[in-house]
Amino acid sequence: MRSMRDDHPGPVGLSPRLPALLLGFMAASFQIYLLREFAAAFTGNELVFGLVLGAWLLMGGIGSLLRPAPRPEAARARLARLYGIAVILFATGLALLRFSHRLLGALPAETTGLVAALGWAVFLALLLSFPLGHAFVLNAGLLGGDVARVYILESAGAAAAGLAVHFLLIPRLSNWQGAAVVGGGAALLAFLALKPARAKPLLAAALLLAAALAPADRAALAWAWEPLEVVDAEDTPYGKLVVVRNAEQMTLYDNGLAVFSRPDLGAAEDAVHFALLQRDDIDRVLLIGGTANGCLEEALKHPGVRVDCVELDPAVIRLARDRLPSPSLTALDDPRVRIFLRDGRTFLERSADRYGAILLNLPDPATAQINRYYTREFFAAAREKLAPGGVLSFVLTGSENYIGRSLARYLASIVGTLADVFGAGIRVVPGSSVVVLASEGTLSLDPEVLSAKITRLGLATTFVSPGMLPFRLAPERVEQLSDALTAGGAEDRINLDLVPASYYFQTLLWAGQFGGLEAKVLQAAARAPSFWLLDAPLAAAALALVLLAWVLRRSAGRFLVPIAVMGFTTIVVEVAVFIAFQARFGYVYGKIPLLLASFMAGLVAGAVLGRARKRPGRADLPLVQAGFVLLLLAAFAALPGSGGEAGPFALLAGFGTLSGFLFVAANTRILREVPHPGLGYGVDLIASFAGAVVVSALLIPLFGIPALLLRLAVLNTLVLLFTLVTSSR
Repeated sequence: MRSMRDDHPGPVGLSPRLPALLLGFMAASFQIYLLREFAAAFTGNELVFGLVLGAWLLMGGIGSLLRPAPRPEAARARLARLYGIAVILFATGLALLRFSHRLLGALPAETTGLVAALGWAVFLALLLSFPLGHAFVLNAGLLGGDVARVYILESAGAAAAGLAVHFLLIPRLSNWQGAAVVGGGAALLAFLALKPARAKPLLAAALLLAAALAPADRAALAWAWEPLEVVDAEDTPYGKLVVVRNAEQMTLYDNGLAVFSRPDLGAAEDAVHFALLQRDDIDRVLLIGGTANGCLEEALKHPGVRVDCVELDPAVIRLARDRLPSPSLTALDDPRVRIFLRDGRTFLERSADRYGAILLNLPDPATAQINRYYTREFFAAAREKLAPGGVLSFVLTGSENYIGRSLARYLASIVGTLADVFGAGIRVVPGSSVVVLASEGTLSLDPEVLSAKITRLGLATTFVSPGMLPFRLAPERVEQLSDALTAGGAEDRINLDLVPASYYFQTLLWAGQFGGLEAKVLQAAARAPSFWLLDAPLAAAALALVLLAWVLRRSAGRFLVPIAVMGFTTIVVEVAVFIAFQARFGYVYGKIPLLLASFMAGLVAGAVLGRARKRPGRADLPLVQAGFVLLLLAAFAALPGSGGEAGPFALLAGFGTLSGFLFVAANTRILREVPHPGLGYGVDLIASFAGAVVVSALLIPLFGIPALLLRLAVLNTLVLLFTLVTSSR
């Protein structure tokens, strides 16, 4: 074991490998917890994730381009300070995120624009990822310039972080408690590994500040939500749940999205009665979501009805039992009710039962997780599980009087997708909440017919009542909504699991509340033909590769090209796998650490294989580049399928293995001519930034994962040709 010495006498005592392992552990665990808190602060959609991930990669790449310290002793001293600063900034960043709405002058859970989200993402990345990117270069200096070794150790540390956070911390601790463990542990290990004389006070302060996160968690949450009163909160593998009270009303928020409020009798009646009044013989009802928001009580008002309730997060039921009034608890314990704690879509697809009504009671598709309940695949599965003449119902955001273009386009994309499955058997109820009904049987919005059924059944209703229905279902109002949807112009944008168009239109509707640059960019992208956003950039890349093959034919820069394309490709694949996993299994929020660990484990394996080749051959880069093409084609075939949960993990591990080998093989050649240990690493991260932002924000929602994977396969084929030409020189 190589011994290293500080600027004071005495051996280090621990392996010099530990700082590089610690770097990967810190980067991955800090990123996971920042993403979880960012999701809670900025509603947690995948566009926001893309912004955070992109900013993190960009700043890390820039940090790694800084020149290393001239001597190992100076590198070790600087590294100790950087680790201490990183822990302090990590704790500070979590606190700033918790109070981000206050700092923005917004109310708790108030929707903010993309500019605000991007600003926070860049700010946090500058605080944290920039110094950690430079730490990669310093670690290379500690290990005698062995970049491949640092790359392996950092990737191994990141994989370990993913496993530890997923299996040990998230199931047992809140976000801040888990952050206290990883932050405090990082400060302690940095002290033990580096034994810095001058940075001891800094690392001690970092340890104390990280440890303070745990006891401060609940008080900080209560202060952040003022003037609302936090009555309960829980971090779960599925999201951050917060129950707040405002006067007499309690609201449950999941990652900043209002799931339901109690009392909100109008929302519960809308979600239930328009569907159940369509038939006289409904005896089995499936309620997906809404178990605790009053829908269950409303459904049980119908005589002879039995209800299967499905909730993904057990904490929702647990919080409901602790906080809801006794009538709700009576409904939960009614013998006609069965509660299933699992993913609603998976339950529906695997159920052997058929239902007279399927009631979907979820928020609008503001995230890919929720959007999977509004896709053609889900609607087709629901149709298969409806009894003859059964009714599917769900509620979307509407407008009482005027339907603007953005709202019309959003509603039309979902209703058009539903029509692709149910044909003409669709009716839409106007109002501030739009109730959508679908069936293979006849549907009625005649207020007299529905009012007569309410009276005959003796239903005690307030909003869906004989007194309110004539206005709500006035023919001119129903026709006005139908005309607005036709004018929306998004009926041909079918919402699919791997082409989440409705999610994009909901994001556009969200951005339209704030106007400004983000709304203009999203609107322009929605109108642009696929050629300009997919094929024209690919053609430009082909031309650029031809020019680079000539300009860089004898330069070390030619080896940066496959590294850059590798970084772009792998981040796009990661985002695509996350969304495909979400669509199929429904709980990627809790699985992100494990998915990342699979990729990082692949990086370690590939880098070890690459480093083991003492004499890299000219065929190495073309062969691994051909592997990328084949694996992209395999992903194209596998992601839309119905394979098991292991498939996405295997794909990420495969891409990680190819990436690790390619990085080591290309970087070895670069370092022969350009002695900068962070150059290849920085190019990798900066290229990944472009993929994370553009793909998650625009290309996947608009054109879908399959179309994108095919273009990536073409791009990597072009780079294969580039490596064949340039490797021969």
